[in-house]
Amino acid sequence: MTWRLHGSAPDEERTFDLSPPGPATIGRALGQTIRLAPRLVSREHAELHWVVAMHGEPEHWRLRDKHSSGGVFLNGVRLAPGGEVRLEHGDLVEIRPWVFRVENATRRSSQPEPTLRVASQAGYSDAQLQEMVVRAPGELAQAHLLRLLEASEQIAAAADEGEIARAAVGALVAATGFTNVALLRPGAIEGTVESVASVGDILDMTGAAKVSLSLLKRSRTAPYVLRGQMAAGATLAASIASLNIDQAISVPVSAGDTFYGWLYLDNRQGSRSEAHEHEASGLAAAIARMAGMALSSVSRLRMQQRFLEEQKEMFSGTVRALIATIDAKDPYTRGHSDRVSEFAALLAQAVQCEPDMVEQVRMCGLVHDIGKIGVPEEILRKPARLTDAEFDRIKEHPAIGHRILRDISQMRDLLPGVLEHHERWDGRGYPGGLAGDTISRLGRIICIADCFDAMTSARFYRPARPVGEVLEEIRRCLGTHFDPELGAAFLLIPVAQLEALIAPPVMPGLVGEAVARS
Repeated sequence: MTWRLHGSAPDEERTFDLSPPGPATIGRALGQTIRLAPRLVSREHAELHWVVAMHGEPEHWRLRDKHSSGGVFLNGVRLAPGGEVRLEHGDLVEIRPWVFRVENATRRSSQPEPTLRVASQAGYSDAQLQEMVVRAPGELAQAHLLRLLEASEQIAAAADEGEIARAAVGALVAATGFTNVALLRPGAIEGTVESVASVGDILDMTGAAKVSLSLLKRSRTAPYVLRGQMAAGATLAASIASLNIDQAISVPVSAGDTFYGWLYLDNRQGSRSEAHEHEASGLAAAIARMAGMALSSVSRLRMQQRFLEEQKEMFSGTVRALIATIDAKDPYTRGHSDRVSEFAALLAQAVQCEPDMVEQVRMCGLVHDIGKIGVPEEILRKPARLTDAEFDRIKEHPAIGHRILRDISQMRDLLPGVLEHHERWDGRGYPGGLAGDTISRLGRIICIADCFDAMTSARFYRPARPVGEVLEEIRRCLGTHFDPELGAAFLLIPVAQLEALIAPPVMPGLVGEAVARS
């Protein structure tokens, strides 16, 4: 897998390949994997470390701030000192003044962004490349102000980088008359740029250079204009020399200190106009500012979603650790919580619960037995039927689980299912002796799933019961042990779906012997 960081600063570009498992360090000190010289960079600024795939999460690099003085920014959002986050293809990592674009070759789109080789810096004099003083939006002609308003509406409605770029480029083409317009960004290879959106003669089929690197480099922090054709004797490829660029404008697209790319416009073959150029530069600067703000907003939304996903993954990892603790105490029922989770989700889907409720049911199935952490191992591991006193201890686990989870905000909606999954429809269950609809729907769903898995799994004192026999037992207990409506729905789930999830057959004697040896 090829991951790389392509970095650009105002006067320099560098590309670094990342090799798992790392780590890769970033800083100013000797010995850093990625050594950056500017004094703004701390001696040990940041670190990248590799995470292998697990629990459905793909392998990835994680970025960690090493309590740097200048900070580490991801997509415009500063990480907390010592904080870390997952990296994804297309992310912008800022260690100012450097901006690094994260590249993952395996995650690139099936239709990657067009990459352009750009003209060398030779061939243009300082007189031809000039910084522009652009008009303020209020000084633009009325027609351009209307175009600016239309562009602002389109850019504000855009949902991603591509839509923002297309709206900006389209507005400039419609308003300025420039024939070649693009939103460009630094490419993954030094000396290249990528086109996010373009119109006109920016691209060709061979990837030949179509824009000036000199102009782009100069215009990283301010708008620049290229006036006149290339100086005589310039050592450029013939394909570039034949472009006849009479004028070109490049405006940086940024938000705060975060640089996203350039809005580039040019006219060729003698279509240059001084008055047109002045109007176009003001409009391009205004649209670039809007595009930068929109890109920043999209990036922040991505980061908020990323942080939410990270919290969810961390929470899921915690739940998995708790379940593993239960399995370690009671290896005979290992996998029970996972199976109850799946059976309960099937039932929730069968009765057409909303997707959020299905996920709630799934999570409750995972944690429904968390209270067994508080039950002595000698009872959980006993290779025989329990005494009444021992069973009373087992019956404490719903209340113990409720106490464990009640102060975790993400678990509050699951508490009824954890506490009530051993209640019965006829009121003869525990711990509260609830009956009928006074039992939460979540509790009634988990009850059916829990009992089905218990009966189709082997125990120390008995083998697993056949699925058909267990379904008949559920049918017989509708209206006594089980909610009759939910139970009837469970009986309609295709048997093949249930059989695909049940525990593998195990002989009780063999399991008891294994536990005795453990």
